[in-house]
Amino acid sequence: MTDNSASASSFFRSIIREPLLHFLVLAALIFACQAIFAQDKRELILVDAATQKFLFDQEEELSLRPLTDPEKSEIVSGFVEEEILVREAVKRGYSDSSRVRGLLLQNMRFFISGNLPEPTEEQLKAFFEENQDKFESPPSVDLDHVVFNSADAVPSDLLQQLNADADPSLFGETDFVFSRTLKNMDQRRIVQAFGGATAKGVLAALEDSVAWNGPFVSPTGTVHFLRVKRKNPPKVPEFEQVKDWIATQWLASKSREMMEEEMRAVEPGYRIEIEDIAGDSTGG
Repeated sequence: MTDNSASASSFFRSIIREPLLHFLVLAALIFACQAIFAQDKRELILVDAATQKFLFDQEEELSLRPLTDPEKSEIVSGFVEEEILVREAVKRGYSDSSRVRGLLLQNMRFFISGNLPEPTEEQLKAFFEENQDKFESPPSVDLDHVVFNSADAVPSDLLQQLNADADPSLFGETDFVFSRTLKNMDQRRIVQAFGGATAKGVLAALEDSVAWNGPFVSPTGTVHFLRVKRKNPPKVPEFEQVKDWIATQWLASKSREMMEEEMRAVEPGYRIEIEDIAGDSTGG
């Protein structure tokens, strides 16, 4: 062994015995292990495929059409927001008195936006002018209506009698939910009244008809016969007619702004995973 080789070997042995080197190696190993084994400690919110399907089906039944991808994303975002608000409500002490999900959400939303001042007349008028699409009524119909509690009670020639100008009040039964005239029935209200499958038949039958149509069977088994009495086109009401509604919408809009600000503050504390319908998950 040459003198140079001996010197190098001695130098490396002295370095290896150096406590600082041992410390640095150990620290590097600890950091490496942490990087490998560390887990995301944020609270998990998983929106699984079954939950998404339930939410999408529910909305599609009301809208009577497939949802677009942006609409699905908005529904999922709304679900995630509710989950975060419920969990934040529990963290802030509401769980002792409010164990029902709806009450937790109500409490949390009030906590975030409960200090909003009442809007001025000028603010309401400006809001109304800028958001008239929010206040335009959808197209709707007023319907003459005859209802039976079961199919067995329906006369076999009922449609013929009604369409021959028989008095509709002579037929059917008194119903505390459905009156003899159904007013301002837009698509969503028709779906809510008769169920999605039946509502499709109602809308198709009444679209271009002025005659009596039916029978239409609701999910509860009641049997309905309907005639368009009047068609109501979309309409923007006068400011004074809907002033209270405008105030409600103004407060809702301002509350939404405050809610979004709160969500930006708390959402990073959660790990959100959206399972796609095929079963994969995407996280954030």
